[in-house]
Amino acid sequence: MLFFAPALPALTGHFFSRVPADPPDTSAGTLQFAAVPVIGLRAYFFQGPRALKGRAAACHNMGMERMNRAALITLLAIAAPVCASAQAFDELLAAYAGDKNLSLPSVPAAPALAEAEQYLPPDNKEPGFEWPSERKDRAAEDFFYIGNNTAFLKASTDLAADLAEGSGRCALAPNALYKTQAKPGFQGEHMTVTLAAPLPGCAITRGYLYMTDVSSSSAGGAWELPRTVRAFMDTLAFAEGTKARYNYIFTFVTFNSYADHPRKAICAGKLCSTAAGRYQFLSKTWDGLAPGLGLTEFTPPSQEKAALEIIRRAGAYNRVLKSNVYENFTSALAKLNTTWASLPGSPYGQPTHPTSELWKVYKAALAKY
Repeated sequence: MLFFAPALPALTGHFFSRVPADPPDTSAGTLQFAAVPVIGLRAYFFQGPRALKGRAAACHNMGMERMNRAALITLLAIAAPVCASAQAFDELLAAYAGDKNLSLPSVPAAPALAEAEQYLPPDNKEPGFEWPSERKDRAAEDFFYIGNNTAFLKASTDLAADLAEGSGRCALAPNALYKTQAKPGFQGEHMTVTLAAPLPGCAITRGYLYMTDVSSSSAGGAWELPRTVRAFMDTLAFAEGTKARYNYIFTFVTFNSYADHPRKAICAGKLCSTAAGRYQFLSKTWDGLAPGLGLTEFTPPSQEKAALEIIRRAGAYNRVLKSNVYENFTSALAKLNTTWASLPGSPYGQPTHPTSELWKVYKAALAKY
């Protein structure tokens, strides 16, 4: 910090001296003063004992013999705090005279970031679920089925409320089946569809609808699972913090394209993770599953199949199938907590949910199906 004194030519002419590091020589003539640094602890640390002693000496040796009374009063008003500060720190300098190399406290190094871990059981002959959509005798027609609430086919991904009726959005009746020209696709939180026939009074045949409004489709997915298994998968998604969202990355960042696992590493706190999807697959976990299952995309149905494959490999599928019995439910959690860090008893040191909470979530989910 600098203490600036105004020039006083009317009173003194050129009578102040620039305060040097060493005491000034006042015999050479008049002195001029521009700025006096305030002597304090900060100056001591950054300028060092020697420079501070010099400034203190400057205060004691200012030449004042040519100053008139008014100028002297002005000078004392300006310089007194500086000199008093110098006198106080003369004592500090004496106390630390032997320490010539004072240093500032060191800043502790940032803690190392840990990479998320996720155990993938090796492939084995444990029993698992046979997906109906993979059967060769499945119906060739493509469709989607709306759940219990009115939904909208939208011309864009904007909110339905922001779109014009008939041209921007069209209502879809609850509990109704709609045929499509091809298997429904996925983008972000939406399903993408092309209707096989136009809707009455609707200019839209191809558009978007929220996945949460669809109870089933020819694309396959969770709706094909037995109700006990589906309720368990909902519970697992609850524990991982994703619920019904298939496009979440670690820390709730979202993605739109399901062409592949996002493979985006995000760091938060002391952890870095590539976890993505409804079941928060690490990229290396996904790479260990997808080829063997023939999964070429990261779509919601593909994510369901990969999660069920982990459950099968862990020897937990039969327990999940009968998870409406509490002992089977808890046994399944224990078999899966080395893969999903949010489950009780997980060894990864991340926050976990208590079994009692997950059991309540499971029972509520089971009541829906």
